[in-house]
Amino acid sequence: MAGIKRRPGNRRKKKEALTGYLFTLPSFLGFIAFVLIPVFWALIISFQKYNVFTGASTWNGVKNYLHILQDPRSVTTLGNTLWYAIFATVGNTAVGLLLAIAVDNKLPGKVTVFFRSIYFFPSLIGLVFVAIIWQYFFQTDAGVINYYLGKIGVSKIGWLSDKSMAKFSVLILDVWKNCGMSMLLILAGLQNIDRGLLEAAGIDGAGPVQKFLKMTLPLASPTIFFVLVMNVTGALRIYESVYVLTNGGPGDSSRSLVMLIAEKAFTSFDYGIASALSMILLILIGIITMIQFAGSRWWVHYD
Repeated sequence: MAGIKRRPGNRRKKKEALTGYLFTLPSFLGFIAFVLIPVFWALIISFQKYNVFTGASTWNGVKNYLHILQDPRSVTTLGNTLWYAIFATVGNTAVGLLLAIAVDNKLPGKVTVFFRSIYFFPSLIGLVFVAIIWQYFFQTDAGVINYYLGKIGVSKIGWLSDKSMAKFSVLILDVWKNCGMSMLLILAGLQNIDRGLLEAAGIDGAGPVQKFLKMTLPLASPTIFFVLVMNVTGALRIYESVYVLTNGGPGDSSRSLVMLIAEKAFTSFDYGIASALSMILLILIGIITMIQFAGSRWWVHYD
């Protein structure tokens, strides 16, 4: 009995699958080398008292984690990081949504392209350069903002020197810098909405507000959800804007967790504490992301 011949289609599919795996292999190897192995190594060091100069280490158990929980600076920076995560995420997403709605085919073609470019432009500028410019804006005596506030009778505000205002200054910078990316992503989601559905809702008597709340937002919810996840992850890892704008001050009032990790690792050379802080940040990002995905089932519509 003659053997069963393999179909050419099956061989073609296997070849295509193999080609796909080969194309993804470099990224997968890069992920293992530059993400998975460092995270695993940091997890091990977080339970050790590690001497970076000699490479010697002693098992420390959970003492590094207990030290962090009892350290006022660590608790303060953790609180600051959560503050940034909440308000920077809300600010970037809300402003990005408003800008996306404003430029969503409501103006002539060239004008729309111009405003899209203007709003997105800050996202293309280097963050350190932007922070230096805003540092000048926020100066108490010679700053641009206080100059114009003085014109309308408002007394000088210590944007960078007042503990209660330092985080807000960082927040303003972060939203100005990153809302353009949120706008671009949300705008793409809005433009994928079938205009026929909105026109049908208008024929049925739905007003602009009703169409936005009942049609536009639900249909764009997958994109908005992606923007939320992206923004909260970025806010939890905030570093450059804090470092250049306030250097974590006054005191530790604006210091972020990533900034404290860098300080512990590269100034104090306490790799055990730095690794433990990194693990706490990783767990925090994971928990918040899982909460977001769990909550998304109530408001994100993929159909």
